[in-house]
Amino acid sequence: MLRIWKNIDTSGDATMTTNLLGIMTNHIGNPRRFHPHAQAAVSAGFSGVLLFVPQGVRLLGKRIDGYMYTPGRGWVKTSREYPVAAIDIGYYTKPETVQRSIRVKQATPIRFTGFASGNKWTIQQHLLASEALKPHLLPTIPMRSTGDAIAFAKEHGTIMIKPINGKGGKGIMKLTRAGTGWALVRNGRSVVSGSEPTVRSALRLAAGGGKYLLQRWIDIRNPEGRVYDIRSLVQKDGSGQWVITGTAVREGARNSITSNISGGGRAYETKAYLEKLFDPDKTSELLDKIEFLSGHIPAHLEADYGKRFAEFGLDFAVDRSGALWLLEANIKPGKSVIRKVYGDEAAKRCFRLHYQFARYLAVNPK
Repeated sequence: MLRIWKNIDTSGDATMTTNLLGIMTNHIGNPRRFHPHAQAAVSAGFSGVLLFVPQGVRLLGKRIDGYMYTPGRGWVKTSREYPVAAIDIGYYTKPETVQRSIRVKQATPIRFTGFASGNKWTIQQHLLASEALKPHLLPTIPMRSTGDAIAFAKEHGTIMIKPINGKGGKGIMKLTRAGTGWALVRNGRSVVSGSEPTVRSALRLAAGGGKYLLQRWIDIRNPEGRVYDIRSLVQKDGSGQWVITGTAVREGARNSITSNISGGGRAYETKAYLEKLFDPDKTSELLDKIEFLSGHIPAHLEADYGKRFAEFGLDFAVDRSGALWLLEANIKPGKSVIRKVYGDEAAKRCFRLHYQFARYLAVNPK
């Protein structure tokens, strides 16, 4: 059984610890819940991990207050020198914590596997810098007022309204202009239908003062009427090279406006799924495009940002005409869809790959 020791361990030199992997997160609570991360780090060649939150980094003292795990000793509350390399697995929602995490990465010599990509609008601007990607990107603008949403919907007919910092499909709405009336839908349920003033009022209330993006809607429903997309997981391996570690189709629940599988959706192998919708030549064409773009996007974003990244979850969609679109690029992608389609061992390999890349950074400082 893992142990949590209450003593403070302050061993080590005053510069940097070379064989512990840093793991930064938004909240620790019981450190034992991070045991899978510690196991992955040890299997990659680290002697253990140093678990911490951004507020635990003492920039002036050049030390970190957190928990250390090493095999045989369990979790020890500690104050340690900086690790050489670190992984950031946190999801930061408070502005002050977001800024602190950025500051930690900028002001310390710790080699983080990846850096912040900004919100969905920032990512969109970097994607647009690639000529190869422009044909696969939907018209997208920031929503500064409900009037923007109405005008955009008048131009495109139906639009998606997405939280600018959202994840997991939460908070997404769909606005449709139907004749002289309007309809606003969220999570597959009607919010309101009626006149423009009625819908604008409902949208203002539903948005709750948050920041959103407006994106042209495309029909990505299968013949059963279920929304689906294709997740391509791209990661750096133990030699620092980008590899496609898996693709899978995510099919949303009936009447859902998104493909999110946590709300009753399903997952499928990509090729078999597409073959049911398109002829063999079209399926082959789509798979080739997904493979090409999955290789192109990470390298392009690293070059355009001038930052290092470790993995991307790329969400592609195919509309009913067979056109391929890139919906999103996520820097901290979930891997549950890989487990659902390919099994536990495949999901474990994907999970461990990030730690193997971290090991590569630790032993290759330049």
